[in-house]
Amino acid sequence: MSEKHVIVLLCLAFTSTLRAEDIQPDPVYRETEVRLARPMVSGEKFDPQESDRALKEKFAIADRQAERAVGNVERDSEFIFHFWKAKKRILRDQFGIQWKTPAELSPGVAYANYGQPKITSAENHTLRALVAPRLSSASEKIQGIERGFEGVASVWTRDLQTDQIREYRFVGHDDSWKFIEVSEWEE
Repeated sequence: MSEKHVIVLLCLAFTSTLRAEDIQPDPVYRETEVRLARPMVSGEKFDPQESDRALKEKFAIADRQAERAVGNVERDSEFIFHFWKAKKRILRDQFGIQWKTPAELSPGVAYANYGQPKITSAENHTLRALVAPRLSSASEKIQGIERGFEGVASVWTRDLQTDQIREYRFVGHDDSWKFIEVSEWEE
């Protein structure tokens, strides 16, 4: 038996032992729960049905099924729109729920890949002002600012002399932010 055949057989043996529940779900499988728990930005609205206790489990099921339906979709800036389309179809077809996506209800909010609002220019300005006094030296420069899936904003910096990278984390929205922590990495 050739080395190539042995590798193929080992791969087949390994994958045959995996069960569907062994595969880690993408975090979007809890999209409704996470979105309702994070701070809302100005102008953001959610379908009131999502807060109805009687429908909570149906939304959770739809999130899990939609996560599987878009399993092969690239996690780019359009991903959440594919996810919401699948979720909308599942809610309608399985549960008779006519659901409106956050993008439909909040046309002034730009959403990133997992449905978190993109950082606005006003938030960018506020976060830069909050990080400025925390910078360790004049050579530490802000490299980027983003909001994660669960609503936490990260301000990424790099010290141009030492190459040390820092992540300053904040919770909040618009012009109301609270510093959480800073993490450091050497490159």
